[in-house]
Amino acid sequence: MNKYTLFVFLIILACLTGCNPQSKGLEVKLNQDNLCVSTNNPKTYYGTDNTFLIYLGKIDYKKDFKSTYEKLYTNTPLPIDEKNCVAIPLNEIERNIAYEIILDTNKSFHTSICVMDKGNKLEVKYLEPGKSTCN
Repeated sequence: MNKYTLFVFLIILACLTGCNPQSKGLEVKLNQDNLCVSTNNPKTYYGTDNTFLIYLGKIDYKKDFKSTYEKLYTNTPLPIDEKNCVAIPLNEIERNIAYEIILDTNKSFHTSICVMDKGNKLEVKYLEPGKSTCN
């Protein structure tokens, strides 16, 4: 391989590696009567006007997405870690039903979860991409 071909190959490889967007998932934990949602990403920045939006809806791939809960936050600390997480009341979520949670800041973060009821003990279960049931 000549130096020019090697140089072009390295540039393409660097771009594919560095420019490839990483998964922007959310961390979800139970905290008393709420889900505690955070990005666990220090490179989270505000959207326009120092705002961010969190919303969720049931997963049903046969229908268009319909939000069942949403809240706009203005001049609130970003939910980068558990200390500054966004609280979603558990009474907004049915047990054993798949939900998509989306946090829109300068980027869109999302995750699919179920809140499982295991004999008077609640547990957050993360779903694999494309899954729409809690089984």
